[in-house]
Amino acid sequence: MNISCIILNYNDPETTENLVKSISGYEVLDSIVIVDNHSTDDSFSRLKALEGEKIHLIQAEKNGGYGYGNNLGIRYAYQSLNATHGLIANPDVKVSEESIKAMKKAFSKIDKLAVAAAVTTDGTGAIALSSWKLNGLLGDILDTGLITRRLFAPLLNGRPELKADFAAAGKGKYAYVDAVAGSLFMADLTALMECGLYDEDVFLYYEEKILGFKLREKGYRTILLLNHSYMHLHSVSIDKSVGSILRKQAILHKSKLHYYKDYLKINRFQKWLIKAFLGGLMAEIWFLTKIVGLSW
Repeated sequence: MNISCIILNYNDPETTENLVKSISGYEVLDSIVIVDNHSTDDSFSRLKALEGEKIHLIQAEKNGGYGYGNNLGIRYAYQSLNATHGLIANPDVKVSEESIKAMKKAFSKIDKLAVAAAVTTDGTGAIALSSWKLNGLLGDILDTGLITRRLFAPLLNGRPELKADFAAAGKGKYAYVDAVAGSLFMADLTALMECGLYDEDVFLYYEEKILGFKLREKGYRTILLLNHSYMHLHSVSIDKSVGSILRKQAILHKSKLHYYKDYLKINRFQKWLIKAFLGGLMAEIWFLTKIVGLSW
């Protein structure tokens, strides 16, 4: 296996620098590819100083979103560096070499494995959302509503990460899932190329579910390692580029509609009903944040 770590940067060179410096000495990684997603600050010139035999820097011609930028890095690693596997990493993660090695080992044990990930934790060490079930249209809509997602949580997502006791999980313990958090995972690059990589028609959000859907359609498997974890400082990079909660929600809803239309094949009437539902949800979020003053 030839493993390349792909890191997408946008206007956040300090966070990216910190991650690169923390993992550059890991022997399990054959290369590190930094993709600057057409930043508007001095990111490219700052990150240029990191380049070396193991570290590569490329720059996107435009800021085409999360999927677009990561696809550039995946293609570069696969075609120019002969990488067989990619560790897709957000800049705002902290991961040990042991966890990366565990992901690597899984590919030699499990047939048709496309993606392996570890349990996600937040800055306090608490377990965060690490995986998803692909529930179809009704289930996904229920998972969108502020109330329904809480009422039907046990049915909408098995959350194997919450059932995992790291000490008791044992060596090599894992769960099959439909999709994993995009903040950090290892992927078979041939499988990603076969399924068409990330969908570049979504700018931000839902990339994980769409990728999971495409891989599942091709007969590939995705696992979550229950006895390994990494830390994700959620939205550190996103908050620097998309600050408003309403703006984030609007981008999320646009991605949802794309998923429903292009992958779940909704009809015009369904699309009209879903847009009405999402419009009501936006109004509810506006009221709670702007009038009531709740934080999000």
